[in-house]
Amino acid sequence: MTSSAAPRTPRRDHTRDRLLDAAAAVFAAHGYHGASVTDVAAAAGLTKGAVYSNFRSKEELFLELLDRNVDEVVALIDGLLADRRTQRAEQLQGRLANAALFDRSWTLLELEFVLYVARNPHLARRLAERRDRTRTAIAQVVARHLAERGTADVAVAAERVARLLIAGADGLTTAALTEPDLPVTALLAALFDALERAEPSGPEPQQPAPPAAGNA
Repeated sequence: MTSSAAPRTPRRDHTRDRLLDAAAAVFAAHGYHGASVTDVAAAAGLTKGAVYSNFRSKEELFLELLDRNVDEVVALIDGLLADRRTQRAEQLQGRLANAALFDRSWTLLELEFVLYVARNPHLARRLAERRDRTRTAIAQVVARHLAERGTADVAVAAERVARLLIAGADGLTTAALTEPDLPVTALLAALFDALERAEPSGPEPQQPAPPAAGNA
C-alpha cells in the first residue's frame, strides 16, 4: 500500500475530503466493523486504491475523521461560552441540531471504536494523543474566555473546565442512548452555567498524607 505521507496538493486534499465525507456517512450507516474500505470508495465515487493512496488503513481513515471533528467541537464550545446565560439553552438547542457529534449514530460509532481500541493496544496511544489534542484545543478556547473575565490561574482553570466539559458531554450523550427522554440540552446548558460560576483557580488539591504508623 502507498503511504499516506505523499505530498499534499489541492487535488489530493479535495480527494481526501471526498473520502472523509463518504467515510462519515458509511461508518454512521454500518458501524465501524460493518463498514469496509470498498464501501467508502464506492460512496465517494472513487477506487479502493484511491483510499489506500490517502490512508494506510481503515483505522487511520477513522482516526482522521475524528481529527476533522475536533474543529466542530471547539467551535461549538466557543460559541456556547460567548452566548448569554439567559439564552444558552435555546442557543445550545440550535447548535446541537447541526452538530453531527451529538447524533445518536455517531455516539454509537464512537463507542464501538473505543471498545475496538481497548482490545488493540497499538491503537490506544494514537487515540489518546488525539484526545489530548482535543482537550488542549478546548482548553485554549476556555482560557481565552476566562482571561476576559479576569479569572486567576487561567491555565489551570481552563484545563479543569475542558476535562469537565468533555466528561459531561460524553456521559450525557452515552446516557441518552438508553434514556431517549433525557434532557441533554438542558443538562449541558446547566453544566456550562455551573462551570462559569465555579471560577476554578489555584493548584490541583493534594490528597492528605496517610497518618504515620502509631498515630492512628
